[in-house]
Amino acid sequence: MGLRIGIDCDGVLRDLTGNIANHISETHPEHKDKLLTPNSWNWSDWIPFWSEDESEQYIFEDNYIDIFGIDCPPIKSSIEDWKKLKRWAEDEGHELVLVSAQREQTKEITDEWLKYYGFDFKEKHYTHQKWAVDVDILIDDSPKKLGIFKKKSVNNGTAIVFKQNWNTKSQKSKMTIDRLSDIIGRVFG
Repeated sequence: MGLRIGIDCDGVLRDLTGNIANHISETHPEHKDKLLTPNSWNWSDWIPFWSEDESEQYIFEDNYIDIFGIDCPPIKSSIEDWKKLKRWAEDEGHELVLVSAQREQTKEITDEWLKYYGFDFKEKHYTHQKWAVDVDILIDDSPKKLGIFKKKSVNNGTAIVFKQNWNTKSQKSKMTIDRLSDIIGRVFG
């Protein structure tokens, strides 16, 4: 019997932080030079000119359609690897499951984005409690979500870090992959 492999969307499939930075640069050119390199999911760490509340409003209320929609680019390596990963999973009897912490207003647009870029999952879970989803492995970029998954996973699943600037500490304590296809060799040798 195969494994259920959970895959996050933002930071693994979709380049959300890059698109947020680009969108701010386009709509607020006066802040372009003030943006820092994204190094966390805490907005104030790399969007220093707005409060957390102002960033939240800009991203999740005022501009979420442009930020989360089909104009948001995918992670290049994830697009390159998707067919290979999907074929491998099917051949080996594994299931690829989307496990993403989308907010209510971004769920439908995320479904459209996934379809547009060909990330076809048979099963999707939109939840902030990723640990409660029945997956054997979770590939994610969020240190916080990976840590909680490692501690509380309903079936003692394995947390795997998708390498990003903001998860360098997690990379030292958990299995880490640079791209989706690395899962094939890292987990299954």
